[in-house]
Amino acid sequence: MTMISRAVSLAAVAAVGFTLLAGAPAKAAGGEVEPIDMTWSFEGVFGTYDRDALRRGYKVYKEVCSVCHSMQYVRFRNLAQPGGPEFSEGQVKTLAAEITVEDGPNSDGEMFERPGEPKDAFPSPYPNPEAAAAALGAVAPDLSLMNKARPGGADYVY
Repeated sequence: MTMISRAVSLAAVAAVGFTLLAGAPAKAAGGEVEPIDMTWSFEGVFGTYDRDALRRGYKVYKEVCSVCHSMQYVRFRNLAQPGGPEFSEGQVKTLAAEITVEDGPNSDGEMFERPGEPKDAFPSPYPNPEAAAAALGAVAPDLSLMNKARPGGADYVY
């Protein structure tokens, strides 16, 4: 499994985890809580991801989380990789075509817009960190590497 497909998979788990945490009570500032040690199907040498859960996680990210959070290290093509959500090539092309990408320059030296392609990264909801901070009060963390960034990984996100 490539690092990117693992990032997609972990981001899907993160999206599901964030959805579950949305209804959880807030913890007092400074009150560190140890992550619950969960048993995950993807742990260990022979671990595998639940494709349907990853697809649901992608749907949650796309419909809810992507309003504030980016996943800058994930490309649409990663959604078709074995071990991940395993969308078909046609589904990936359709999902990518839903976005508009600024590309170029063309032969006249000007930038232009085109439909998204599988090689394109997931779009960021804001053009830059300053715009995100102005809209949200702080920059929302990128979710593509969230499980790797936190001690306890998926347990922390859960």
